Amino acid sequence: MSERERPARAVTVAGFAVFLLLGVVIASYGPSIPHITQRFHVTVSIAGLIVTANFLGEVIGLMALGLTHARWKLGRRLTAGTVVFGAGLLAAAAAPTWPLVLLAVFVLGIGAGGLVVLVNLFYATRYGRRSPAMLGLVNTAYGVGTFLGPALVALTRGFSIVFAVVGAAVLVCVVFLRRAVDEEMTPDVAPPALSARTLGLVATFALMLFVYEGLEAGVGTWEATDLISLGWTAQFAAGATSVYWGAFTIGRVLTAPLAVQLSPQRILVPAFIIGALLLLGIRAGVAPPLMFALVGLCAAPVFPVVVSWMTRVIPNATTLVTYAILGAVIGSAIVPAALGGLIGLAGAVELPLGVAVCAIASLGMVGVVSLRLRS
Repeated sequence: MSERERPARAVTVAGFAVFLLLGVVIASYGPSIPHITQRFHVTVSIAGLIVTANFLGEVIGLMALGLTHARWKLGRRLTAGTVVFGAGLLAAAAAPTWPLVLLAVFVLGIGAGGLVVLVNLFYATRYGRRSPAMLGLVNTAYGVGTFLGPALVALTRGFSIVFAVVGAAVLVCVVFLRRAVDEEMTPDVAPPALSARTLGLVATFALMLFVYEGLEAGVGTWEATDLISLGWTAQFAAGATSVYWGAFTIGRVLTAPLAVQLSPQRILVPAFIIGALLLLGIRAGVAPPLMFALVGLCAAPVFPVVVSWMTRVIPNATTLVTYAILGAVIGSAIVPAALGGLIGLAGAVELPLGVAVCAIASLGMVGVVSLRLRS
């Protein structure tokens, strides 16, 4: 791909901005729950439905916008997803009752789910040899957004102002993303043949991302619980979790250039092995806060590297990549819940072992993909 064929700089910047704003929104749900209970006079469990509504919308958005390759080109789907996301945010900010808030969050979740797959596809396929690095960097922007979200909720004392400002900013980005539609000059390409080998690769990539969420979402969800069980204060545990996400974001910045120079296996294999060893060290009581932060560094490159790897080994698999990313989305909901069940049965002290199993299983999936490609 020549420099002329690469997307305009305005499109690239707008894509980064949209993913950053997506991170702000997703990270705002948890800190908003106390404000929701006070404003709408609902219980904590009812307020937590805001996460469920978003998740259900994301799944529908992934399927609806990720599987319409034959009808809409990528640029048009990207623009449509951004419009739905921005409109849903403004509706949620203005909604006067709790049921309407949930409905609006469901709608914005549809846009968010579409953006998760479409932004990743856009950066994985439109920048030639630089695509792996660009994919890592745009996911770094999402990580920065997850930092800003909780802080903005605390500053504004609720989600309404945050959603209103973010929604307006998202709709501004649509103006620039329209250029991705105007510049969409690539001809339709035939999708890969749905052979047993191709379907097996897709299933393996999806399972890899599903299990990988034990490292990313699992640690992010339960690190504080584990540290508190070891005697650390709740305030320290919360700060340590922030450090984990900080290390995670820094890791994506540092590994983005490596994704261009090294093969996926040379990044993923050490990441999973070192991550598993660090988790075993945590179980042994070796500096848990520091070790969790280092696990964040190891987990950082996995998602962008896996998506980029899949787009290379299955050319033109724009629809099939959706299923792999869907594995990550579902895994982010199910795997942390399973780890929570482990904590309930065996205690929080066993969390590192559960996450280490996820790392080892992900390593096994790397081996399976490598063997399939050789054969």
